[in-house]
Amino acid sequence: MIPPSLVTEDLTIRFGGHVAVDAVSCAFRPGELTVIVGPNGAGKTTYFNLISGQLAASSGRVLKDGVDLTRLSPSARAHHGIGRAFQLTNLFPQLSVLENIRLAVQARAGLGWRVFRPVARFTELTARAERYLEATRLTAVAHQPAAALPHGDQRKLEVALLMAMEPDIYMFDEPTAGMSIDHAPDVLDLIAEIKHDQSKTVLLVEHKMDVVRALADRIIVLHNGALLADGAPDEVMASRIVRDVYLGTSEDAA
Repeated sequence: MIPPSLVTEDLTIRFGGHVAVDAVSCAFRPGELTVIVGPNGAGKTTYFNLISGQLAASSGRVLKDGVDLTRLSPSARAHHGIGRAFQLTNLFPQLSVLENIRLAVQARAGLGWRVFRPVARFTELTARAERYLEATRLTAVAHQPAAALPHGDQRKLEVALLMAMEPDIYMFDEPTAGMSIDHAPDVLDLIAEIKHDQSKTVLLVEHKMDVVRALADRIIVLHNGALLADGAPDEVMASRIVRDVYLGTSEDAA
């Protein structure tokens, strides 16, 4: 079996007397797309925040390829290959789509976020940025300001920026939220393409069951901050306890 790229060991966070994530232990492997589901307040986004570093754990560990990241900042975790889409969204909303992606490519190359540099000095980086433009079907809007894009294209830009950072772990928190039925398939297709790269690990928080069924290799169910179920989609969806606590609900804001 392929060794895990990401592991959480008894990951826990408390807010006063409330345990928001309760000793969650999971291992995530390359080539696998795991969807994390659960009812309102289940702890899904909080669990994501603990993995990406937006929140500090009360106890437990986050390991990337065996390296303990638990006390590292979000930026340090990104350096270790953990990428979360919202961290990069609309980084420079007044710059063009291409300029935004080129800046992400520059940052990945160790050149920092240098906006005011002659474009001629970044020919190779521009070419790489254009490849991500093409991969995310944004070539037609390459020179439009990021802030002027419709919501669906902004979410595609979010994916492009994340791809430009070349993480090993891709984390998407409800990537189709607020999108029209016409635009959602574009973003889901991009995530499916990332999933097919067997060197990448994809984690997805989602509550739309059609999306879950279309993408998931594995489903994790959280309930009251604890791990309720973990397994293949058919197995998890057939579970009586999962149906009782989750599948009967229609909203998910955790």
